[in-house]
Amino acid sequence: MKLSIEEIVGAVNGKLLNPLANDSSLCIEHITTDSRKHMEKGLFIPLKGERFDGHDFIGSVYDKGAIATLTMNEEVVDERMATILVKDTKMALLDLGCFYRKQFQIPVIGITGSVGKTSTKEMISAVLSGKWNVHKTEGNFNNEIGLPLTLFNINTLHEAAVIEMGMNHFGEIHNLTCSALPDVAVITNVGTSHIENLGSREGILKAKLEILDGLHEEGLLVINGDNDLLSTLNDLPVKSISYGLMPTNDYWAKDIHSEGEYTLATVISPKQTYQIRIKALGEHMVYNTLAAIAVAEHFGLTEEEVMNGIASYEPAKMRMHITTLDSGLTIIDDTYNASPDSMQAALKVLRDYDAKGRKVAILGDMFEMGEFAPKLHQEVGQFAAEMAIDVLIAIGDLAKHIYEGYKRKSTKDAHYFETKEAFIENLMHVIQKEDCVLLKASRGMHFEALIEEVGKVK
Repeated sequence: MKLSIEEIVGAVNGKLLNPLANDSSLCIEHITTDSRKHMEKGLFIPLKGERFDGHDFIGSVYDKGAIATLTMNEEVVDERMATILVKDTKMALLDLGCFYRKQFQIPVIGITGSVGKTSTKEMISAVLSGKWNVHKTEGNFNNEIGLPLTLFNINTLHEAAVIEMGMNHFGEIHNLTCSALPDVAVITNVGTSHIENLGSREGILKAKLEILDGLHEEGLLVINGDNDLLSTLNDLPVKSISYGLMPTNDYWAKDIHSEGEYTLATVISPKQTYQIRIKALGEHMVYNTLAAIAVAEHFGLTEEEVMNGIASYEPAKMRMHITTLDSGLTIIDDTYNASPDSMQAALKVLRDYDAKGRKVAILGDMFEMGEFAPKLHQEVGQFAAEMAIDVLIAIGDLAKHIYEGYKRKSTKDAHYFETKEAFIENLMHVIQKEDCVLLKASRGMHFEALIEEVGKVK
């Protein structure tokens, strides 16, 4: 990265408060919002939240290598740095991300959806890597802060970028897509995640469709045609194609089955038929691969490049990561996050897994459900009963409704614990060696802490 102070001022519609600092030799090579990081030749962007204000740390960043800073205050804290006044540092971060993204004439794929964003991002990245050097969103850098920071890491070696877009409220996807300016937009589905903030699934659909606001006018929209709301879309302003398991979709799959820890399927595209083998379990992974193949064919990848890309796919951490211990216990770690849709997908994997012992689901609270929370948790419990799970363990305040839903539909073994600590105290009484154990809950439940504890069962 090399950006001049003049370029930055123009990109963020800012005002340089200390013109003497506008040395033409100044060139920004790093951009950060974290004052604790070393940032040689860096630009510091101080963000302001409810409980913090990055402006308080402007005075400390020069010693860490910063040569410029943005600010919303009309004062120069450190004359040694170029100080650029902006109306809103958060929006300036997005605007600067957009400016930087425009420096690269490479395909950009934007992905959003209620569930499956990250695994779809990983699969699309893997498939495109069959031909190109691909830059992708890392970790949870999919919001109004993380996305532009992801864009800043694009370099001249990259030949494509796959950008994940998350949101909690209306307007956020609009800001993200207008920063990333995707050539292809993918909507994985419309479920119930964040329904507390968006009011209804129809509201969620409206928020997801904001991705079109930044999509290139000649771009492509790729949608899950099996989703009840996405399948109703018509009169779209851009070209669209659909994928799913029904043959009415442009890209569809059949003959789905598992072999060990792999999922196999036949994929039919408008151009050809693929026999795919995915290093991950679950029908939902077929959906992710369908989206990836649709994107790949749009950009002209060959069958060999597509198949090589699929073969390179590795599941992300804490997402359907399967480990079989020496004791015979199998752990399915899907603790990264949870929603009703992803809970159902995970329970299907547990149902279909070829386990020696019992199939045990340890499920926790799903957040941001608002007034819908009791009903949605109860429905997850009922679905678990339909999947013929041998043992259900529910942990958390809201998870009590999972337990109640399960007990309404099943006479099989079930346990409820208010806290993780209460579960750990009783763990040896409810988990047996050779069990196949699924763990899943919203990120805020920190279920990853249970993985080691469950692994102690002998």
